[in-house]
Amino acid sequence: MTIHYFFKNAKQFEGKKVLELGSGTGVCGIALASLGAEVILTDLPERIPLIEKNVKVNQKLTGDRIKIQVLDWTKDTIPEGLDIVVAVDCVYYNSTIDPLIQLLNNSYAKEILVVSEVRDIGEASIAQKSFYEKVKRFFQLDAISQEEFDPDYFADDIIIGKLIRNV
Repeated sequence: MTIHYFFKNAKQFEGKKVLELGSGTGVCGIALASLGAEVILTDLPERIPLIEKNVKVNQKLTGDRIKIQVLDWTKDTIPEGLDIVVAVDCVYYNSTIDPLIQLLNNSYAKEILVVSEVRDIGEASIAQKSFYEKVKRFFQLDAISQEEFDPDYFADDIIIGKLIRNV
């Protein structure tokens, strides 16, 4: 659903400088780079080899528009000069909520896009509720309207929204 949203709104990402937090496999950032965005994929050191492998396999689609770097939410900062920060399915553990919110709040990015599957059991559910409650101190969540999605690629349990900084 997220990648379909990216492709449906391709012009919004073309030529933009985008940083993806917690890239995991790198698939979302690879999709954005294939649309013409300059992308920085980030994650913890142990995730970087898989991201590198997937970027290499998809290099024909992305050219040299992807950089990969370690980013530890507890001690690193988001670089300046970004247009968009993307956080796809980054909220699983309570211990990461405050560092993630602080990282986002200290970001100079013009736009922050968050995507998450609504969790209804376990620590991920508690962490997600905590994230959306705590993030209100700094941002409003502007959920992207259901009308912006193709019905074939829409799921009620996925939230895609923009974080708008409180003034």
